[in-house]
Amino acid sequence: TTNIPLENGRMRLHYYSPDEMNKIPRFPVWSLIESYERVQKGEADPTKLDTNFYDFQGRTIIIGTSAAATFDDKVTPYGKMPGFVLHAVALSNLLEKHFLRLSPMWFNVLLLIVTIPTCVYFSFFFQQMALRVLLPTAIFFGYSLLALFAFKFDIHLPLAAFWTAYPIAFLGSLGYLTFTEGAERRKYSKVLSNMVDPSIVSEALNDLEALKKGGEREITAFFSDVAGFSTISEQLSSADLAALLNEYLGAMTIILKQNHGTLDKYIGDAVVGIFGAPIHRDEHYMEAAKASLEMISKLKELKVYWSENNLYCKDAQDMDVRIGLNTGLAKVGFMGTDSLASYTMMGDTVNLAARLEAAGKDYGVNILISEFTNEKIKERFYTRKLDIVRVKGKNEPVQLFELIAIKGEESESRKKSSEIYEEAFSYYLKQEWDKAIEVFSNVEKVRGSKDKAAEMLIDRCDYYKKSPPGSNWDGVFTRKHK
Repeated sequence: TTNIPLENGRMRLHYYSPDEMNKIPRFPVWSLIESYERVQKGEADPTKLDTNFYDFQGRTIIIGTSAAATFDDKVTPYGKMPGFVLHAVALSNLLEKHFLRLSPMWFNVLLLIVTIPTCVYFSFFFQQMALRVLLPTAIFFGYSLLALFAFKFDIHLPLAAFWTAYPIAFLGSLGYLTFTEGAERRKYSKVLSNMVDPSIVSEALNDLEALKKGGEREITAFFSDVAGFSTISEQLSSADLAALLNEYLGAMTIILKQNHGTLDKYIGDAVVGIFGAPIHRDEHYMEAAKASLEMISKLKELKVYWSENNLYCKDAQDMDVRIGLNTGLAKVGFMGTDSLASYTMMGDTVNLAARLEAAGKDYGVNILISEFTNEKIKERFYTRKLDIVRVKGKNEPVQLFELIAIKGEESESRKKSSEIYEEAFSYYLKQEWDKAIEVFSNVEKVRGSKDKAAEMLIDRCDYYKKSPPGSNWDGVFTRKHK
């Protein structure tokens, strides 16, 4: 007794390979009739005919048509074939017991219940786009491979329902998320960009967790401050003061961002910026130097405009700015609480940059940079060595440089006076005080304008003449104030 698996009274055919199905022997009926007549008339030997009658002994014969006009072509997995081929397959399945069993309905439903919600879950709750796509795709191909594996054991795992429902669920989830998340990202990006640097917003929307963790990387810390702003603010009304700050800070911030800097914060009239984070920049020190020079140039334009239009007050029209730059490792990331945090930088590199901005007042320079920044930019920017100091709060001495211009754009007087200053500084380091004073005195003559750094070093030489630092002096001057 053979147990034939039926589905609503029908047997599911278990098709063989195309080669096996095409090798089923076929004999034209007209050839059989013609051969039979010749044998009956004694005109031919039955064993020597193209169609040997004895070949049919013990065989099962299926009679059918294959002519196109009979319209008996049937659809198979390998294309259309004559209808009698399907009868041959069915007969072979019965005789050889090659039955294709359908997987249980509960199992099919269970697979759909597991795979489709899993696909939707991955799409909705995984933050990384790669996982949103790769994992559901892996499930799709995994299900198909499972169906192929089951087929090897004569089990049919239906694919039509899965191949229809799963892509709809997957693409529908992605489409919905693209629409909703895109709208949310645009909304938050617009709001946050008005309060936080756009580069930070962009990185936060991509991977907020990475920004929260922070990290240590090489950056160039930027600090700028307006000289004597308290005096200016006392002379202006609240409206004029706000207008002045907005105009000045707006112009400086545009230059900062154009040079790929990140705005850390405003502290009154001060601007704090980060070059090299959160987006990595290979030459952040070059961009910081270029931005600093452009800010000084832009301020000159603003002062001319304010003077010509008699805006604000005289002190504002003569406003000057100091900038401090330092390059090195710093901790960067979101600092604060979960409810209120800001992207900022911390560490000795940052502290030194702040000290340099403050020290710029003593040296009378607009842009004061450390030896670490100078080492990075000296091939493309013209600088002069000002001093070797030990800043407050640090034991290690640092060399200070003035950033003057892009190389080739410095004036001849500035170049010549800088060379004279550095020559005088070499005498200063040798403790040749009289010679140093003599050469420092020539700096302002060649420059054609006041040089506060040279005047300060002359005063220091006079002091050391009266109170020699000793033979073990390393040329380092210790600053007692910030």
